[in-house]
Amino acid sequence: MYDSARGETLSSALRITSVRFSRYKAFREFSVSLENFNILVGANNAGKSTILSAFRILAEALRRAKAKSPSFVQGPDGTTRGYQVNMGNVPVATENIFHEYNDALPASVKFRVSTGDFLILFFPERGVCNLICETAGRVITSPSAFRKHFNLEIGFVPTLGPVEHEEPLYQQEAAREALLTHRASRNFRNIWHHRPEFFPEFRQLINDTWPGMDIKLPEIDRTHDKPLLRMFCPEDRIDREIFWAGFGFQVWCQMLTFIVAN
Repeated sequence: MYDSARGETLSSALRITSVRFSRYKAFREFSVSLENFNILVGANNAGKSTILSAFRILAEALRRAKAKSPSFVQGPDGTTRGYQVNMGNVPVATENIFHEYNDALPASVKFRVSTGDFLILFFPERGVCNLICETAGRVITSPSAFRKHFNLEIGFVPTLGPVEHEEPLYQQEAAREALLTHRASRNFRNIWHHRPEFFPEFRQLINDTWPGMDIKLPEIDRTHDKPLLRMFCPEDRIDREIFWAGFGFQVWCQMLTFIVAN
């Protein structure tokens, strides 16, 4: 990809090279440099979760910017083009966004991209988060321009655990949000019920990586007061519900789900 305005080639696989925090949660001022592979290590309350929470907010901001045109929002230097981030879709506590709970001054998180451009999460007041792009003079005015210039993907693997024995059928949006939270294992069948287009790839991965195991799309069980979802693993002559398939297989299915469906 070539940017003629800047006379340089843009990588099709960008990455974030550093993050600077200002008055965000536990950090008054803090910055971290990132390589291709990074491991966060530290004592309790050292700020590991604080760093990850910023990436969770950025993931939601990217989803918004790739689908919507920017509007005029409040940024670090006044009104500018940007994107309002729906914090209700982010599994992050918003009560303590501001350092030491002091919202007299704004908070911000500044991500440097490998092209030298920046993405800024700006928190001007409680409950408000705006995504601002800094692109060395180039203005992003459309979703396609944003996708082209910030070809970034952020994925998370939520906490893994055993699937629910009795999993109610939920609406599609509830299942989508659960994919990003600690409730993912409790909504495992819902994820595949609402995303059948990805299921053939998921099933093939199961076949390829767990010899002798197979899995079917969820089925709706309407024999109860509220509909439940069942998901069966073909085994010899009797299909076994995934709840009875063993904890190791349940966790493996969840890991492959996040790879395929996230």
